[in-house]
Amino acid sequence: MIKHIPFNLLYLADHGWLKSRFHFSFAEYRDFDNIHYGPLRVMNDDLIKGNEGFGEHPHNDMEIITYVLRGELTHQDSMGHMESLSRGSVQYMSAGTGITHSEINAAEEELHLIQTWIIPNEKGLKPQYGSREFELEDRHNKWLHVVGPEGSGAKIKIYQDASMYASEMDDGKNLEFKLLEGRALYVKVMEGSAKINGIIFAQGDAAKVEDESLHVQAIKNAHLLLVELAKG
Repeated sequence: MIKHIPFNLLYLADHGWLKSRFHFSFAEYRDFDNIHYGPLRVMNDDLIKGNEGFGEHPHNDMEIITYVLRGELTHQDSMGHMESLSRGSVQYMSAGTGITHSEINAAEEELHLIQTWIIPNEKGLKPQYGSREFELEDRHNKWLHVVGPEGSGAKIKIYQDASMYASEMDDGKNLEFKLLEGRALYVKVMEGSAKINGIIFAQGDAAKVEDESLHVQAIKNAHLLLVELAKG
């Protein structure tokens, strides 16, 4: 079963400096039938204007992963971390018992990022922060295992039985992802377009996938993000 979710049907939060498409119920968007998909709680597709951003704000008991597509994200937090991240970088924050941070686009160029929140397997964990910068060759026409639980082989570890994969595919290239029994996928076409299990996906489109593996053919500059997790 694959449920195609067109980008233009996602809720649009337009604040002028920020345009965000919410994949799940979030902030002012309330939909009790679309609160989460397993432990996947939030996926926001954000466009942030230059010299704008999110001022200092708190988080707790959430695994937060930010994938930078365009521009530069400047992060500062209460644990003393401060850095700027550009295309291909992935930021990870385990909020645990509590952390405050800011996320700013300090440049003139528009910032485009995908931010994903995953519910951890327990509350009250010690906060952690980290980031990784990946090159195109790391994800070029193959699945890069970006995020996963301890022992999964992922580059970044999180406190949940869930994994995140990314691939940037040349036009006409094919990739498969075998879905094991009892598992599910949330698929996001971050850039470009692709045919996925026979369905045409435009930029920004997403899908819930259960009980079938994934077959992807890139149409144009297909840059995909997968979240693999327990079904149900």
